Amino acid sequence: MSETVRLTERTGKAAAQRRQGFVPVVVYGAGSESLALSADAKTIDHILVRNPRAVLKAELPTGTKDVIIHEVQRQPLSNKLLHVDLHLIDMKAELDTKVALHFTGTPEGAKSGGVQTVELHEIDVRTLPDKLAPVLEVDVSGLEIGDQLLVSDLKAPEGWTILNDAETLVVKLAPPAVTEELESEEGTAPEAETAQAAEGSEGEEA
Repeated sequence: MSETVRLTERTGKAAAQRRQGFVPVVVYGAGSESLALSADAKTIDHILVRNPRAVLKAELPTGTKDVIIHEVQRQPLSNKLLHVDLHLIDMKAELDTKVALHFTGTPEGAKSGGVQTVELHEIDVRTLPDKLAPVLEVDVSGLEIGDQLLVSDLKAPEGWTILNDAETLVVKLAPPAVTEELESEEGTAPEAETAQAAEGSEGEEA
């Protein structure tokens, strides 16, 4: 079920609106003229926490439209909302968007010291709005040391087309990081032997 966000006419300066608990919003797309409106900042924040890719019912002054959140700007230090772009969509037309990857399970090779390294945190997908999901779960429990998963290994839901290159690396399980320690130990050994040899030579001369 789509969440609803009420948008109102923007009045006054943006800074004053933010102080009153609103965030400036621009609505555009689907061949319509862009609209400069306002929304309750807490409502937008709650939606972003639950599902930033959700299809929303936007209550505009001219009627209710289907939208998705396209872009969000925040204040760097306080993380307060500064601006939000909403994109009008056609529920019967496919759209391109991003979906976060959520990795589940503990790799089998982690028991032997393997280190999981994530190379791709989200993917680009094309699908109908009503088939969107906030995340795509990726099970890594079967990975052994040296194994990796590519985009081609991802199990996309029915109706999804993943747009990333099939050979793009998603996650890998690397060997334990012991090489540097071994090199360090090997590097100090000759120095110790040299020092001992020098002491023995001095003893013979005496």
